[in-house]
Amino acid sequence: MIPHIEIFWQSSHRVGRTAFALGCAVLIALRAAIDWWAQHGLPSWLAMGMVLAVGYSAMCVLSLRLHDRGRSGWWGWVVLILFALAWPLAHAATPDVARSGAAILLVPVFIDLALMPGQKGLNRHGPPPSQRPLFPPQS
Repeated sequence: MIPHIEIFWQSSHRVGRTAFALGCAVLIALRAAIDWWAQHGLPSWLAMGMVLAVGYSAMCVLSLRLHDRGRSGWWGWVVLILFALAWPLAHAATPDVARSGAAILLVPVFIDLALMPGQKGLNRHGPPPSQRPLFPPQS
């Protein structure tokens, strides 16, 4: 198991459902806080930088969970695009059909990533999170 804070900046190995859910909750809360702050005086260049940092972290968290499910982490880009389309403050730039379609497509993604267990054994991304040491030896 990797230390929980590292799920926000590293994307190799695997992560379980609980760490994934907690990571997503933190990132969604951060994104909502950035949006609120942007509406209350945060400079747009700073808001964009913060959104990009949260997006990078989201891609790392998604990659780790996708790895645990036996999939390539690159599928995380599709999930992030769907999430961006369905994000509540995207209503001005996104047609309602696209927002609704993205939200509907996120339902099976949520079921797959948040509710389904990871692969039990070793896969191409490493051992299951329960079999990884909390602090791997440094080389």
